[in-house]
Amino acid sequence: MLTGRKLEGHFGSTDGWGGLGLKGATDEALISRVAGSGDGRALSELYDRYGGLVYGAGMRYLGDRTLAEDLVQDVFVSVWRKAATFDASRAAFSTWVYRITRNRATDLARRREARVRTVAPPAEGAYPEPGEGDGSEQTVRMFDLVGALSGLSPAHREVLVLAYFEGLSQREISTRTNMPLGTVKSRTTAALRAARKRLLAPEEHPKDG
Repeated sequence: MLTGRKLEGHFGSTDGWGGLGLKGATDEALISRVAGSGDGRALSELYDRYGGLVYGAGMRYLGDRTLAEDLVQDVFVSVWRKAATFDASRAAFSTWVYRITRNRATDLARRREARVRTVAPPAEGAYPEPGEGDGSEQTVRMFDLVGALSGLSPAHREVLVLAYFEGLSQREISTRTNMPLGTVKSRTTAALRAARKRLLAPEEHPKDG
């Protein structure tokens, strides 16, 4: 996948992969920093949030590890170059980066098909474009969920990440974070409520928690 060294080669110094305070920033605030000053640290934080999803989408759409890695690099080069075109009034960052991912995946699939055709004609339907029975709805939901989490407070985001991305029980979260179990339960309930509101009407909830 796209490594810190490759990021640095494309975008200049990433200065510590994330920088102080960036982990608590929304996606939209981060892309604004990329657009405004070319902040490589902000781009690295976006990569931390979405790089794995882009790679997973590449494996789902393209079925090839090398192409999935190429997709990650292509997508974040596009995010870097097109940062100034992002318009938060038209779409959430998660939606925008997913569209870039689909477009770049389609380009890579067509490029692969063109190479194969120079050797032998592909079987009909061998290279379906993204959206044709490839689980794209689930992929969209994952992008949306990460986008919703990015707008929560760090405390709310922490418990949901531990619960839904690491699969920890509430008791395990309590042990991991040294929080009382009752606090974990109440914080999880509040975090789910805030995330649900952002998923249903993200434009009405610029920052929850």
